[in-house]
Amino acid sequence: MRGCAIGLLALWAGAAVAATCPAPSFETADLRLDDGTVERGWPGGISLVDADGDGDVDVFATQGYDTSLGRLAANVSRLYLNDGRGRFSAAPVSGINMVARPASGSSWADVDGDGDLDAFVPTQLRRADLYYRNLGEGRFVADDLGSATATKGSNFSSTWADLDGDGDMDLLVGGPALEPAEPMLVFRNDEGRFVEVKDHPLNNGASNGGSVVAADFDNDGDSDVLVANSDLSRRSGLPPAAVEHPLLYRNDGGWTFVATQGQGFASAAAFPALSTASGDVDNDGDLDLVLGMVGDSKTDLRDRLLLNDGRGGFVATPADFGEHRGMQAALALADFNGDGHLDLLAAAYDEPIDIHVGDGRGGFPTKLRIDRRHSHSSAAVADLDGDGRLDIVIGSWAEGTGGQPISLLMNRTPRCGSWIEIELRGTNGGLNPPGSRVTLVTQGGTRQLREASAQTGFRSLGANFFLFAVPPGERLAKAIVRWPDGQVREIAAPPVNRRLTVRR
Repeated sequence: MRGCAIGLLALWAGAAVAATCPAPSFETADLRLDDGTVERGWPGGISLVDADGDGDVDVFATQGYDTSLGRLAANVSRLYLNDGRGRFSAAPVSGINMVARPASGSSWADVDGDGDLDAFVPTQLRRADLYYRNLGEGRFVADDLGSATATKGSNFSSTWADLDGDGDMDLLVGGPALEPAEPMLVFRNDEGRFVEVKDHPLNNGASNGGSVVAADFDNDGDSDVLVANSDLSRRSGLPPAAVEHPLLYRNDGGWTFVATQGQGFASAAAFPALSTASGDVDNDGDLDLVLGMVGDSKTDLRDRLLLNDGRGGFVATPADFGEHRGMQAALALADFNGDGHLDLLAAAYDEPIDIHVGDGRGGFPTKLRIDRRHSHSSAAVADLDGDGRLDIVIGSWAEGTGGQPISLLMNRTPRCGSWIEIELRGTNGGLNPPGSRVTLVTQGGTRQLREASAQTGFRSLGANFFLFAVPPGERLAKAIVRWPDGQVREIAAPPVNRRLTVRR
């Protein structure tokens, strides 16, 4: 594989070198196994991870349920192993594979400090959640995680994050996004023993929390928490949830989190969000936010872009992502055409797949439409075939249809400039620790910021966090690595068109 303030925004835009690159181009197909079998089911979530530690990206699809049957569908969560060229086979029937329980995405990180990625799988319909410890080479065993695997709920999202800055992974489990509202679950890691933290701001009230993302939104070095709350309880004729709009909880250290005020998304009537995508859309050095709106299949909605002022304050923009109806559960930000600017993938339920091409200044002036109308429910991005371009995997929660295939969108965009992937290995060898950051700087003045996370969207986890495009005509000046504990390392003139491993 491949060895804000207006003045600040204008400064960064002026420093950037315009790159002329072709529009993104994708080859769309069903996920097929090496024997030609098309996998069908109700994928509640898609996680792209190197599950077996062989250097390429595998697919873990968690299966939901089909309420139209009046019972659980006879389907299972499955792990698909990649041969390094984007061809997949079903993992052996053991451990994490072939688990028959209604699940909703998964979150992966090196939880036990042995260098490989472990998984937490939230479940629905008041089942106990699951934790799988990775024994190496893709071998998994279900394990006890204290309160985190004993508490029954109807959970639709989860993420690992070092919330208290002590160097280990704590756990957030989002509430029932599509079932009656309940609080979010918070678990503190006390030397490998997970203890539920109650009566805490992060419990988020009795809400329909969808996407839960931990990231450093205010640039102070620790992980804040963004929760996309919706109004689905109200729309379903149930008592309204405690909160019906997104909330950003600022991390002030020592398990002190504060729900920020005055945010551009703090309006229940305008921002009933289910899904999120975060990234530096305007290349000004902070993480911006895209919110996927929830509708009732009768009302036209527009997803929303909010720009970060650098201190964790978000302002809504008039960016137009087109209209959709119903649930927007599949969002992702990535540079698909290699021009150094983030593009937006948006695939609403039973609507076409749209790729909105970014201009690096907070605008998306061009749209590519792929007329594949599945019941899109999750989306993740990674380089599946090792060619230095980011591909897309989309799951479909296809109730009442007999199941729909998982969608693969293989990136076939003509090469524009060069690329580099920086792979971070933590103290014990763990891959791309959540909360780590890389900023890539070119001699032309372009800066690209990426941050690793253990959950990148609603029921979704992408990979290859630090795969960067180097725009045409530019040369790399340096890469700036910031580890989760705040330590910084600079790498001068890193080589292009290869993977560079940086160890703690």
